[in-house]
Amino acid sequence: MSPKLLFLLFLRRWHARIGFGAMTFFLLLSVTGFILNHGSDFGLDAKYVHATWLARWYGLTPEPPRQAFRRGRHDLVAANGRWLLDGRISGEKFPQPVGLAELPDMVVVASSASLYIYGKDGALIDRLEKGALPGAPVQAIGSDAHQLVLRTASGTFESADALSWRPAPRDAIAWSEPAALSAAERERYAELLQPGISVQQLLLDLHSGRFAGRYGPLAVDFLALLLAVLSLSGAWLFLKPRHHRRERH
Repeated sequence: MSPKLLFLLFLRRWHARIGFGAMTFFLLLSVTGFILNHGSDFGLDAKYVHATWLARWYGLTPEPPRQAFRRGRHDLVAANGRWLLDGRISGEKFPQPVGLAELPDMVVVASSASLYIYGKDGALIDRLEKGALPGAPVQAIGSDAHQLVLRTASGTFESADALSWRPAPRDAIAWSEPAALSAAERERYAELLQPGISVQQLLLDLHSGRFAGRYGPLAVDFLALLLAVLSLSGAWLFLKPRHHRRERH
């Protein structure tokens, strides 16, 4: 058998093997690329995946919840950037709260730089940033009769609607204080408040190969090189028989 024929058989065999091995890679790139191109339509940056193994893979160390804020029939537990308000996850990437207060028609949660206003059904109504607050940082939140009260670095202020503020007296204010959680509560809340990875970030890492660690992008580069080899060998196998037919004619 001539060397040319041996080379042709070798090329055909490995062309098929490389093509089969690269199929999964091509499908992954195609699917993740298509979804990422429409990420804003799907709201991928606001969707998160919560799994213990995934957090461990990304090197995230879960922060166990140790305390809760309680006022009336409402309670708030926070950990890993997530809030559990009245047993309902309120959001992702939230700051550490300093307390909560209850008004007749709303529940207000305070962080050092913002106020989060919730309806009685637990839905987030509005978020007030520093510019809408009487002072910053917020050090404590409480209530006085039907007034919301904030203690800030600029003084103590009260409001009936969390919009218009005036100086407040310092007496007869029920400040929101953290309450320690029992061991059973910490375990239960830790499971509910696991850290998460956004779907968009997860797809980006899969698409680029970074999901596999520091050598993942190198593996993607190697597979891209295989794609080039596959394309060139396929073109050669396609053109070679035509060249032979022309020589015979």
